[in-house]
Amino acid sequence: MVTMAKNRVLSFMSSFSNRDARASKTPSPPTSDTIPFPTFPEKPEQTQQQDVYRASSPTRGPQQPSNIRGSPTRREQVQRNRANSRPISMVQTYQPPLMELGHDTLPELQPVFTYLNSHSNKLYQEGYFLKLDDQNSQGKPNADRTWTECFAQLVGTVLSLWDAVELDAAGSEGEVLPKFINLTDASIKMIESLPTRSNDDQPLQNVLSISTAGKNRYLLHFNSHHSLVQWTAGIRLAMFEYATLQEAYTGALIAGKGKSLNNINIILARSTFKYEDWVRVRFGAGTPWRQCWCVITPPDEKELHKLQKDFNKKKSAYDRSRPPVLKGDVKFYDTRKVTKKSRPIASINDAFSAFAIYPQSKALIDPSTLIKLEGIITIHSDPPTSTEGFVFVMPEVHAAVSGFEIMLRWLFPVFDTFALYGRPDRLIADTNDPRSLMFAMPNERRYGYLDVLDVAALISADGSQNWSEGEWRQRLKDATAKRMLAISQNGGSRRGSRRNTLRDGFNDRASIRSNPSISWGPPPVDVPGPRTDSAPPLEGPH
Repeated sequence: MVTMAKNRVLSFMSSFSNRDARASKTPSPPTSDTIPFPTFPEKPEQTQQQDVYRASSPTRGPQQPSNIRGSPTRREQVQRNRANSRPISMVQTYQPPLMELGHDTLPELQPVFTYLNSHSNKLYQEGYFLKLDDQNSQGKPNADRTWTECFAQLVGTVLSLWDAVELDAAGSEGEVLPKFINLTDASIKMIESLPTRSNDDQPLQNVLSISTAGKNRYLLHFNSHHSLVQWTAGIRLAMFEYATLQEAYTGALIAGKGKSLNNINIILARSTFKYEDWVRVRFGAGTPWRQCWCVITPPDEKELHKLQKDFNKKKSAYDRSRPPVLKGDVKFYDTRKVTKKSRPIASINDAFSAFAIYPQSKALIDPSTLIKLEGIITIHSDPPTSTEGFVFVMPEVHAAVSGFEIMLRWLFPVFDTFALYGRPDRLIADTNDPRSLMFAMPNERRYGYLDVLDVAALISADGSQNWSEGEWRQRLKDATAKRMLAISQNGGSRRGSRRNTLRDGFNDRASIRSNPSISWGPPPVDVPGPRTDSAPPLEGPH
């Protein structure tokens, strides 16, 4: 029995390790030779729109951004001409972190580092829009209610923004530095029509709300529905690929380093009892760390056996459906003395992902215990509130125990409690299975099977406005699985299964976007021509 258990718990590590050993060549980090700077197709000149924009002050409705304060003003402003390529006065100061590949890098981690490098340098979208800083980090409306026209680039999950007025003033001789918004842990919501305070003014159309660290919130305003969809799709794709790469990092770390732990069999054994320990927790990005006593309670074994027994009775010989999943919970307390009457600070009764976060340095991999857990979080205030979100957790390190081992001691009970990635049976190593930590890890040099049009198609699907983040993650994984299947049926070539990302009929020539296979580079030195906007005519203060 001991031998069988050992074989079972080590199956994931051996499967993924053997996969890398069978690979003919370990992918190398992207270089200027392998991933060229992007070139963009020439766009036919469009007649510049001369439509009038009425400045307005939206009122706050249910789940709408705070009021854009100030007296409503009405002024006509004609769109200015700018280059339809990147402004030549923009200066890109953002330097994505580079994961160095050396002889000391674990073979399992080498492809993950390569794809992390590629993702952090990948241009997902660029173009013009209007931006309003709606709320500050305390959740209070900003005093300045002025819309600012910006040129923006989404590179990885970092949004760089240049003030369009400063770009115009700088011309070809000057330089303009950008501001940055980190979208790694952002939540976004499309607002196709934002009501205004005055009945005489038209509502704002095509607005994207972005909530980031703390309670910061930004409103982006586009001049067309297509531009809104393209930017929303680009942001969702960037966030999705980042999250799946962090899952792959977690799987590769377990496969590469887990087998060296002396008590790995104990760690990977199915969790049947409560796991309790001190942790530090952040309830969302930008919030302070808080020390809590964490209790992870797996599903009740009796209930689990009863559910399995009832399912087997009703199941026919040809039924291939999976049995219903029974889940436990994770609770955070402010004291170690927990009784039946103790009320937790927060609890998580359902989760759709849990993974380690790469600490941006190879030297920090072993001591790091940072984990991100996403799901339904209940804050036990008066009254309690439940929302979909995430928490960052750092289990407390014990003497003579590595941070990596401490992380696994906390992570696997969470996997078992919420039936994630194939647990509590065994971790799934198959890269074609959407349930796997290693899902969609390619053998090629390029990461990412979807493009912006694939995500835009999901945005246009009925009911997508009501999808939760967990549903979005699953839909994107399902779309990736379909694309992978199409590629395999096409003889392994991606070329035949990928649509033209700038085809007529969808592209409204409002934004420039990249291919999944290219990175971004310096702005081309072009002679400026008439610009095609993705921002509406500039508005006044609100």
